[in-house]
Amino acid sequence: MKHTIAAFGRLRERIAEGRRSASSSLVSGILLFLCCGSSVSAASELADAVERRDLVVVRELLTRGVDVNATQADGTTALAWAAHWDALETVEDLVAAGADVNQATDLGITPLMLASANGSEAVVGALVAAGADPAVTRGTGDTALMLAARSGSEATVRLLLNRGADVNSETVGGQTALMWATAEQHRAVIRLLLRRGADVNARTHFEAREGRPGGTVREPKVLSEFEAVNPASLPRDGDRDPPRPEGGFTPLLYAILVGHEEGVGLLLDAGANVNEQAPDGVTALMLALTKRHETIALGLLARGADPTPSEAGYNALHVASATGQLRAAREILARGADPDARMARPQRLTNAFEIGVLQSPGSGRLTQIGSTSFIIAAKVADAEMMRLLIDAGADPSMTTEDGTTALMMAAGLGKRAAQEITYYSWDEANAIEALRVVLDAGGDINAGNAHGETALHAAAYHNANEVIRFLVTAGARIDATNAARQTPLRLAEGHLICCTTFARHEEAARVLRELGADPNVGVQLTFGLTGFGDEASPSR
Repeated sequence: MKHTIAAFGRLRERIAEGRRSASSSLVSGILLFLCCGSSVSAASELADAVERRDLVVVRELLTRGVDVNATQADGTTALAWAAHWDALETVEDLVAAGADVNQATDLGITPLMLASANGSEAVVGALVAAGADPAVTRGTGDTALMLAARSGSEATVRLLLNRGADVNSETVGGQTALMWATAEQHRAVIRLLLRRGADVNARTHFEAREGRPGGTVREPKVLSEFEAVNPASLPRDGDRDPPRPEGGFTPLLYAILVGHEEGVGLLLDAGANVNEQAPDGVTALMLALTKRHETIALGLLARGADPTPSEAGYNALHVASATGQLRAAREILARGADPDARMARPQRLTNAFEIGVLQSPGSGRLTQIGSTSFIIAAKVADAEMMRLLIDAGADPSMTTEDGTTALMMAAGLGKRAAQEITYYSWDEANAIEALRVVLDAGGDINAGNAHGETALHAAAYHNANEVIRFLVTAGARIDATNAARQTPLRLAEGHLICCTTFARHEEAARVLRELGADPNVGVQLTFGLTGFGDEASPSR
């Protein structure tokens, strides 16, 4: 039983990854069949014996002539258990005793489906020879062929096709056997299905989901020293993220998703569109880069993939720049991509830009809409990518819509405090190298965005002491204040990082004082229900 549970679990993870397709309810059906337990009764004693794999009792019961089609509480028969256990001899004995080969459980699972899930050519052959119908589907549309394709058994798939299984049958979510084989990277099964007429351009069903609540604080609220405020109470503009379709994946997109390079080639050779797009505008090339399958991305480019589409709100170069894929970035630029193209919508797939506007005081306030590939590369502190983009003509002085610069990004503005939930790891050494690239290109070290955040503020948010020293030495104004009248020192002395979680960076505060920061400039802000700046001072 355990291997079936694990196998179906893996399929569900593969198919569901990236929020791209309707989940297969066959998984839950199998799990319920296997795990719910069945009440033992005289009527189900044969099924119970097969479940236990007690062959002595099974033979005794068959000799006594018990009802071979009696079910357990959930409709499971002895034949279903025999098929699951891949017990060919028991299957043959039960069939000879009159077992109904098409009898399904209460969840619609047939013995043929269970045998197909095992990839058992012998048991599947015995069942279809006895009249098992490969065309039977569950209410969700799952077929034995899909399960055999997932198992990777070319022989079982061929047997079912020869017995009339529909190669293009779809689940209610639009999934086909070819998609299941592709998601599991079964090369031989992919080839066979394509030869037998599988639709290489089939697409899962999709629907537009309403964007989650977005919006930004219209104006910063300036607080008095030690004043408290609940950030959730601040007025927002009420905008929502743009609706994004979910689903709409093709076999090619599944092959790219799981990194099956050979499967990608087979599907393209069979006529799949190298410029395939998901309904949200993400292209095959962008998906390959998002999943860091650079070799696949290079192969797509070699086959003529267009790197310029940006219907998703960002393009392939944005993704390559965010994920450090230099070879792909070079090829994309060589094919005419604009290094200064701006990101128009949140970039979700790389987890790079989860929301259009960041406003957490734990990382600084900025918008990432309007980011160029150079700004994105600065965000991940990838100096080599930044140099490549400058050499290709990128303008390092461009900013996001609210004036956030590459220098601020490189210093850590907008970086999450918990790096394990991001797709990149920011560190001070890389950040300083990236900062040098921007400064060498003429970047303004004291520029502030619309919220007054500077590169030095960014470093103070993250206790980046070496970055602080580097910036001050390079000319950063140490007592610059942001729109909330906070200096880098005030931030280091305490700031909110999430909801009511407060952070102090005592070492950064010490470094800033040593470098000449004035402790009397700016205001100390506190958040939530408790004052944190001076424990002796009340919050209000």
